[in-house]
Amino acid sequence: MTDDQRRFAAEHHNLIYSYLKECNADVDEFYDIAAFGYLRAVKRYLTEPSLLRYRFSTIAWRAMKQNISAFRKAEERRKEAESRYLSTVRPRPPDLFEQLEAELLLHDLAAVLDDEQYLLASMRLQGYSIAEIARAQGMRPRRVRKLIHALYRAYLHLYE
Repeated sequence: MTDDQRRFAAEHHNLIYSYLKECNADVDEFYDIAAFGYLRAVKRYLTEPSLLRYRFSTIAWRAMKQNISAFRKAEERRKEAESRYLSTVRPRPPDLFEQLEAELLLHDLAAVLDDEQYLLASMRLQGYSIAEIARAQGMRPRRVRKLIHALYRAYLHLYE
């Protein structure tokens, strides 16, 4: 953008907020999308003399509307594609042997673990990552790692 275009854009910047308010569009969600349309309108308005017969706000509102409309259509297509994909994916049937093995392991560990360690072992066996366990339990990942290492030591001690 040229300096004149930047100055012009800064002078009329409130049009973005006016447009979003008029359309009941969330500013946090749509500001950037509307701003790109607005900046495109600034460049066109100042470089295409045929547009000078219209008010700038008309050109800007139309450009912002086009950008937001295109974004919404793209989001709709993305969600439809995601939905179609998810409908084709079949969940893997549970492995009964793995479930039994996990339950037996938890049963053996329950005798030597405290409640906190037992909960961590249960979550880990369900496939939770250390970060997910830490978030769910309000702990630091380092503490979860330390407790899980203690679990491994307890497990090894059981089967020595």
